[in-house]
Amino acid sequence: MDEVLSSTLQRAVAEQLDYLDHLVDAGDEATKMSLATHEISRLTTTFRTMLADHAPDEHGLCRACRTAPWRRAHCGLLKAAYSNLIGNPADHGNGHTGRHSLRISRTAIT
Repeated sequence: MDEVLSSTLQRAVAEQLDYLDHLVDAGDEATKMSLATHEISRLTTTFRTMLADHAPDEHGLCRACRTAPWRRAHCGLLKAAYSNLIGNPADHGNGHTGRHSLRISRTAIT
């Protein structure tokens, strides 16, 4: 994807998210019910698609975030999704400390 198209798509998505935030903040109850009925399903479908694209390999590393087949990459999308939807993994007492404390097992996200 070229950078012009990528920028255009990113801007359009950001504008749509801003619009939805505005409706949540300023909308009446009927608007909020409509959002709950229609937009939440679209957002969860989008999130599931993104998470499937960034599924960890057998070593817990993201195939999509690698820039080359031999490079190992941890997935920022998965960490952001977990933090925003569930909370800080360290708050859940996963028993891990140190550099592996943020590693999320496959069972934690399924």
